[in-house]
Amino acid sequence: MQRIILSIIGFLTVFCLVGNESNFNRSYVDDEGVLRWSADDSEIMGFGVNYSLPFAHAYRMANRLGISHEEAIKQDVYHFARLGLDLYRVHVWDVEISDVEGNLLQNEHLRLFDFAVAEMKKRGMKFVITPIAFWGNGWPEPDFDTPGFATKFGKEGCLTNPDAIKAQENYLYQFLNHVNPYTELAYKDDPDIIAFEVSNEPHHDGTVDEVIDYINRLVGSMRKTGTQTPIFYNMSHSIHLVDAYLNADVQGGTFQWYPAGLVANRQINGNFLPHVGEYYIPFADHPLFKKMAKIVYEFDPADVGGNYMYPAMARSFREAGIQLATHFDYDAMFLAPYNTNYGTHYMSLPYAPQKALSLKIASAVFREIPRYSNYGGYPVNNHFEGFRIDYENDLVEWVANETFLYSNNTTSTPDNPALLRKIAGYGNSPLINYDGKGAYFLDRIGEDSWRLEVMPDAHWIDDPYGRVSLENQVAAVSYNIREMKVDLPCLGTDFIITAINDGNDYNTEAKERAFSIVPGVFILQNKNSVLEFSPFQALGNIRMNEFVAPKADLSKIMIKNNTVSQACVGTKTSIHFEVISPELPQKVEVIMYGNGGSTRTEAIYMGADIYKVDIYENHLVHGILNYYIVLTFNEKIKSFPAGLEGQPGDWDFYDHSLYTIKFIPDGEPVLVWSALDDWSETLRIWHPGVSLKPLGNRNAALHLKMDHLPDRNLKKGSRKDYSFKFFFGDLLSGRNSRIANSKKLVLNAYTQLNDYQPIIVGLVDVNGIAYSVEVDIIPGKSIYHISLDSLVQSEFAVTPGAYPEYLPHFQSSEHLFQFNPAKAESVQVSIRQGNIDEVDFWIESIWME
Repeated sequence: MQRIILSIIGFLTVFCLVGNESNFNRSYVDDEGVLRWSADDSEIMGFGVNYSLPFAHAYRMANRLGISHEEAIKQDVYHFARLGLDLYRVHVWDVEISDVEGNLLQNEHLRLFDFAVAEMKKRGMKFVITPIAFWGNGWPEPDFDTPGFATKFGKEGCLTNPDAIKAQENYLYQFLNHVNPYTELAYKDDPDIIAFEVSNEPHHDGTVDEVIDYINRLVGSMRKTGTQTPIFYNMSHSIHLVDAYLNADVQGGTFQWYPAGLVANRQINGNFLPHVGEYYIPFADHPLFKKMAKIVYEFDPADVGGNYMYPAMARSFREAGIQLATHFDYDAMFLAPYNTNYGTHYMSLPYAPQKALSLKIASAVFREIPRYSNYGGYPVNNHFEGFRIDYENDLVEWVANETFLYSNNTTSTPDNPALLRKIAGYGNSPLINYDGKGAYFLDRIGEDSWRLEVMPDAHWIDDPYGRVSLENQVAAVSYNIREMKVDLPCLGTDFIITAINDGNDYNTEAKERAFSIVPGVFILQNKNSVLEFSPFQALGNIRMNEFVAPKADLSKIMIKNNTVSQACVGTKTSIHFEVISPELPQKVEVIMYGNGGSTRTEAIYMGADIYKVDIYENHLVHGILNYYIVLTFNEKIKSFPAGLEGQPGDWDFYDHSLYTIKFIPDGEPVLVWSALDDWSETLRIWHPGVSLKPLGNRNAALHLKMDHLPDRNLKKGSRKDYSFKFFFGDLLSGRNSRIANSKKLVLNAYTQLNDYQPIIVGLVDVNGIAYSVEVDIIPGKSIYHISLDSLVQSEFAVTPGAYPEYLPHFQSSEHLFQFNPAKAESVQVSIRQGNIDEVDFWIESIWME
């Protein structure tokens, strides 16, 4: 029964955009350093994103691909609204909108920036604007010719050259006085701008007085416009000059957080929660700093593909008193398939739905957690205020009276589902079962009616954190008919489903709460509902029938094989893999060849494109099992890993590549790190004295040759140290039983000095707890046997290091835990200072036996 009323009133109930705050309701910083609204003195909290489409690489790529900048901005801003993000920050590319004298250029970049701000204001978003970025507009390309003052003087010159400083004063004055033609407000007067940050990451030298003078000149130029908006300055760089920042005419400090480093050029794996157990600010107790407000202008666990990190970071921000935080950087939808804008970051609702949902949950954490709260330090308390962080299942969730959010399959259930008003998730929960691979959102619109929005299936077809190119697509979406089951009391069992977004004519119906569904927007209503509504009416800051998603762009058929490469003889083992294909295969089979003969088995579908085959016992013998995965479609057969048409056994099937599993006797040692095989995937800092050296036995060793070890930060002072870490969890999961029964950690390492070289070696478990022991590497000895019973809970090495650079490189837990070898997933080695400064250390491998 159709419940949508397309009356004149319905058509006139146009999407009601959120209006501007009254000019009398402005942000201010009180005497205790708290950002508040002037209308009611309430605390300001904002959580959102950086986004750069009006400028630089993203702007050029839209031109190159024939994309409308305005339409792209509208699409992305809708996704901000869908994720509940209410804050936007950007470092404006001054090089593109100024000349050498600091005059503001009325060009396309500025117009698009104005347009983006106006679109976000319509969704109720607020702003932190950084007018000066200093740097060029090239990244990741070479810089292009730009007219700005920073192009002429460079960042260093801008901080000291009198002509450059004069140009910045001129530019800031004109920028704040600039009237946005879409809002008809000058930026100096816009009440939705919570704060101005003078510039992006200035790296000052000079004296405290010189830096104070520089800051005050720029702030003075901004204040000359008459603006009352709080002005902030970056305090996470050149912190030896912190007295300058704290004594300048600013109302607060801005900070960044990249806890896992930057630009690994690959996805990094392991438990990085110890990196984010605390957001440490060395001068947090300074009396002047306590009177200042605090903003995190950029954050991201860069290169971490898992979705479990964001809520932990948000909680640490609130524990440090942060009031505004913006993730860096949200990918424009048209560019997200390639991730060329900032390859070390990846955030997109259509293409990285679980990460986007995690950011949405982090936003809720940020608003629910009081400033300066404390939940227990490292390792982070994973259950708090209805939130849960589950590293092992790559899951974060929020279960509250009216809201249920989750980023992966969960078994959690709200106490009273009848009270729920909002649900957003990925995968399955006790209330929603979904076979697809996109995010979905359910919003209650009446006592017996819900709005359902389903995003297309997302596929990572290459490492999104690898080296980037428009010639290399790393992610894709596809549109498929999927199965869903919605168990919400008010809907009943056989409820009505009506498509309402433009172009969506998919008809479906619920039987026993289950139905087929495609991407789009639908209204779910109890069959007895009398609710009448217009598809054009507002639902918060979105319109009822709004739907934004990319067109299907999956063009290849591929296999993501998640099967172990090693397993213990006789241990029950399965081949499991994901089929990524524009069309679903009719049949999926696995052909196996091994010491137990050959078999051909049809795979079992497990949901969400995952298939599984249990390996027969006759194959679980000492030896190597080879196998192919064969997909049958209507008109073709494809065999993998090669992806060729045809199948093994055909006379012209010429490819010899195979998937393999090594079945190893349970008593054999487990190699957890090899210099030859694993150094490229090892987390470490770059140092000119560290290199991989080939050896004559078809092996290689890691060689550290240094005059002295580098300094690594502690909370107070520093330590001479070089640490590296390798994640072996996925590689060796098939040998868990052997690891669990191991008694020793053995390393092949030696020194060519005439003195001993101390090292700390150990294992890190799934909880992020390190267990280590000190070993003296002595001349003339290369094999060291370490009893696992001798490992004691110790420091977790934060390597390669975090930004800001002052953050400590080691973390220790306040709580004691029991070491369990079965939970080990990484090996950690720290080279420490011996009797002499010089280091000449070699290490070939580490294993468990």
